[in-house]
Amino acid sequence: MSRDYSNYLQFLALEHNILYVGRDSQEIYDEISTYFASASKVDVNEEILQKINTILTKRHINVVIFDVKDNNPLIVNFFQAVKKFDDEIMTLLMFEPKEYAKLFEMMGFVDMSITYPVEKSIFEKKLFTLLSRSYALNSIGRREIILKQEGVREDAIDKFFDTYEGSALFLADDLMEIVKDLNDGNLSHQFFINIARRVDEVADIFSKAKDTESVSPIYEDLAAYLRNLDLEAISPQNLSGFTYLSEILSDVSIYLMDMFVDRIFKDVYVFEHSLKNNIDFMQNVLKGKSEDEDESELEFF
Repeated sequence: MSRDYSNYLQFLALEHNILYVGRDSQEIYDEISTYFASASKVDVNEEILQKINTILTKRHINVVIFDVKDNNPLIVNFFQAVKKFDDEIMTLLMFEPKEYAKLFEMMGFVDMSITYPVEKSIFEKKLFTLLSRSYALNSIGRREIILKQEGVREDAIDKFFDTYEGSALFLADDLMEIVKDLNDGNLSHQFFINIARRVDEVADIFSKAKDTESVSPIYEDLAAYLRNLDLEAISPQNLSGFTYLSEILSDVSIYLMDMFVDRIFKDVYVFEHSLKNNIDFMQNVLKGKSEDEDESELEFF
C-alpha cells in the first residue's frame, strides 16, 4: 500500500513560507500552497529578479521552488540571488533532464530536485523530505534545550522503556499473530474481543509515560469500538474495512518494536494523528461510506 505524504506535508509546512519561481507546474503547487503559513509565486524575468531580495525579506521566505521546464536561463541568477540572500533557505529544483548541462551551476547546490514529468505524489514526497530536514534540526534543538532544563527526562523515558520492554515485545508478537488471523478471514466475535483486550493493553502501557500518554485514549476508543462491533450488521461489500484494521494493528506492532526494542522514539504527535485518521477511515469503510464522502486518508508508517 503506497503512502500518501499529503498529511505529513501539511504538518511540516505549517511553520514555513514558500515561494514558487516559474510557471509550468503551478497547478500542482497551488494544491499544496494552502498547507504553508504563506505561499507566493513569481514569474522568471529581469524585473522580478531585481526585486527578489525584497520579496524574500517581506514575505519571510524559507522555502523556494525553482521550476525550469521552460529552460529560462535566468533561473540560475534567481538561485544565486536566493542563496546569496540566505544560504539556509531550502531549495527544490524541478527540471527537464535533457537540460541538465545548462543547469550545471545549480545542480550541485540545490537541496532537492525533481525531473519532469512531475507527478503530484512525487512532488509532495520530495517536498516532505525537504521540510523534514528543518523539522529534524528544530526538534533536535528543542530536545537539547529540554535535556538541559530537565536532566532527569532522559532517565525517565529510558526507565519507561526498560520497565515495559518485555510486555511490549509480547504484545507486538501477539498483534502480528492477530494480523495473520485477520488476513486469513477470522471474523468471529470472540476474536474481536481478544483484539480489543490486546489494544487495551497497549493503551495501558502508553498511559504510563508523559511522552506517550496522549495516544492512550485513541487505543482505548479503538478497543471499545472493536468490543462492541456488530459484525452481522456489516455488509459483505464493506468487509474490506478489516484490511485497514490489519494495517493499523501491524503499524502498532512495528511502533512498539521501534520504541521498546530498538529504542527509536518517533514523534508521538505524528503517530497519534496518523493512527486517529486511519481508524476513522476504517470505520467509515465498514459503515459503507464511500471514499468520495470520506475526508480522512490512510497514513500508514
